[in-house]
Amino acid sequence: MTIDIWSDFACPFCWIGKHRLQAALAQLGPAFGPVSVRWRAFQLDPEASSEPVPLRQAYAAKFGGPERTEQLLATVQAQARADGLAMDFDQGQVKVNTLQAHRLLQLAAAEGDPQAVSEALFQAHFAHGRNLADLQVLTEAGMAGGLSAARIAHWLAGEQGLPQLRAELAQGPALGITSVPTFVINQQWAVAGAQPVPAFVQALRQIAAETGLQPAQPAGSGCNDDGCSL
Repeated sequence: MTIDIWSDFACPFCWIGKHRLQAALAQLGPAFGPVSVRWRAFQLDPEASSEPVPLRQAYAAKFGGPERTEQLLATVQAQARADGLAMDFDQGQVKVNTLQAHRLLQLAAAEGDPQAVSEALFQAHFAHGRNLADLQVLTEAGMAGGLSAARIAHWLAGEQGLPQLRAELAQGPALGITSVPTFVINQQWAVAGAQPVPAFVQALRQIAAETGLQPAQPAGSGCNDDGCSL
């Protein structure tokens, strides 16, 4: 079984969904069979600047003011902490363009450990408030996945892999994916959002048994209880 995770590092539910999927796979156990997890790049705001903007300021502009922003952040933070994730929106998070973070993960998929790198990037942003467009932050995340600092710097300074990444960024919307996380299983079935662990277990069992699962259709704009959309 192959699971493609369409995700953006700016989406808190993508971190939550990652861990819920991992918990579901652990619950299913080795007898379920081999599962290949692949990360797919998606940008909620491809026009975002590489210059940092305070996250609360950006959210207030998008979601209708400071009060709504505080409600949203409190809700998602509570969900993350209930799942054991140290999400902390009081760490001075900033909004930046996530293209370089996706480029780093692209390199890790080819030469390192993409699961470790993705986790390091999510932790850097959501637990520690670090800037995901900063070379030092990206370097530390890449080294967590076995990449060398020199290789990371060379990759991010050039344009190698950029055409392929831009094609992948265009592929998600072309497939009808407008919200993340979206988990595409065996390139045929889609599960949208950071679903509860039992829902993942049920979906994976159904698909493995070839009973069929209709693709979930993302809807709406912004963030709700389990995902973020364009």
